[in-house]
Amino acid sequence: MENVLDRNRSVLRTVGLSKKYKNVYAVKGVDMHIEKGDIYGFVGENGAGKTTVIRLITGLAEPSEGTFYLFGEEKDAAQKKRRIAGIVENVSLNKSMTALENLKYQCYICGISRTDGELEDTLREVGLDPVELAGRKVRNFSLGMRQRLGIASVMIQEPEFILLDEPMNGLDPQGFVDVREIILKLNRKGITFLISSHILSELDKICNKIGFISGGVLTEEILVEDLHKKSGARIVVKFPAPEAAENALAKLSAYGFAGGGSCEAEGDMLTVYGSADINEVIAAIVRERLTITSITVKERSVEDYYIEKARD
Repeated sequence: MENVLDRNRSVLRTVGLSKKYKNVYAVKGVDMHIEKGDIYGFVGENGAGKTTVIRLITGLAEPSEGTFYLFGEEKDAAQKKRRIAGIVENVSLNKSMTALENLKYQCYICGISRTDGELEDTLREVGLDPVELAGRKVRNFSLGMRQRLGIASVMIQEPEFILLDEPMNGLDPQGFVDVREIILKLNRKGITFLISSHILSELDKICNKIGFISGGVLTEEILVEDLHKKSGARIVVKFPAPEAAENALAKLSAYGFAGGGSCEAEGDMLTVYGSADINEVIAAIVRERLTITSITVKERSVEDYYIEKARD
């Protein structure tokens, strides 16, 4: 049962969220947790179910099973429409209109009243100069400029929670930087984000939490700082038996390795994460008179970590 403190902090909580199409699950049993101030990266291969989850949360599709809560209220609460906004699949813009005209049209659709000055300020906030763009049709914008205008069209609704579906898709390196800076700036103002992508290396630079989805199943939620610990270099020590590995865990966890490495035991192996030096680990093993089978240093990128999770 969710208490008052959880409700005040929680922005999104999904419970067994599932969607079936013709008896085939697009997503199944998704339990996702996003708290106020998070930039939550939603990572998965194409077809993993990212867009389906976002469509369910934004009300563009109905769950087959399960439910979700926004700001502590169940999905059908009218309040959600005033507090969340998103771009699902593609930025919806009228290419025959100017940037300002697109924002005015969005205001009309949403029943929002904004002055031209306020809309121009919004354009500036996403790095678009309303003076330079006056009279210029959106069809002549670069993809990066369209993405920024799409974010501006979401911002005029003044949401507390923004969902972006593959906002980095097709962008050049400068476009990546531009969109990333906009997201970070808005987050500093208190806006919470859910951002889906299949490009983990980009989300890794801006997110504080990552959710991995594969084949419609959320395989893990992990803080980015913990992801870095687990995906960097690690020392793997193999023992003659699982009991020996557990015994070693109890003894080696007490050591303050210089690299701040944390220890975990699984089966007959003990893994030291972080940047601890192998010589320190060997010295600790000798000091504790532990018998080992082998010890190796393994390198692993965040992408390697995701691929391993997707295969689990």
